[in-house]
Amino acid sequence: MPSYKLVYFNLRVQAEPIRYMFHLAGVDFEDKRVTEDEWKEFKSKPGLGQLPILEVDGKELPQSGAIYRYVAREHGFYPSSSWDRAKVDVVIETVGDFDPEMRKFFSERDPAKKTEVIKHFEEEGSVKHANNMEKLLKENNGGTGWFVGDKITLADVIVFYMWYDLVPSLLGIEPGTFDLKENKLLESFIKRFQSEPSISEWLEKRPQTPF
Repeated sequence: MPSYKLVYFNLRVQAEPIRYMFHLAGVDFEDKRVTEDEWKEFKSKPGLGQLPILEVDGKELPQSGAIYRYVAREHGFYPSSSWDRAKVDVVIETVGDFDPEMRKFFSERDPAKKTEVIKHFEEEGSVKHANNMEKLLKENNGGTGWFVGDKITLADVIVFYMWYDLVPSLLGIEPGTFDLKENKLLESFIKRFQSEPSISEWLEKRPQTPF
């Protein structure tokens, strides 16, 4: 088994899907959370100058998307068939449709306009994204299991991260508290993923961070 070291800030954000997969797979890894001083030193080193980085036996792999797919392939979170892998990618791309809206949360500095951004997301944006994801979920076994096939894939990890971690963080509420009551299948999926023993254990003990 390779030696893994995940290097990121003391935040969930882009590193949390990686942590989820390692915990689901029962794989030991060093969860290195850099301090501000360490980050200043890190940026001066050769490389892309960004985090996260996954060190595999001392070799550095940058770019969160590349790390997601690498860990997924190595530890059984990518299906074996080309078609099912494509279906996983469809789900991930659908999650990515949220990126332009997410950027508005960070780019808008005017408090009044920021309130409008939040209101629009809660009333319209979240409905659109949740509906789209629930459609994809329902295509597989009527939406009572996972997004692709009969076991957890990278698609499930990314969707769970979006609704359990990312959206609540953007809205300034606790993880797992965003109301998906209009999307019962998606809501049940979140609870199902959360109840996985390795995930529920991690959620109990992980550091409490704002993002």
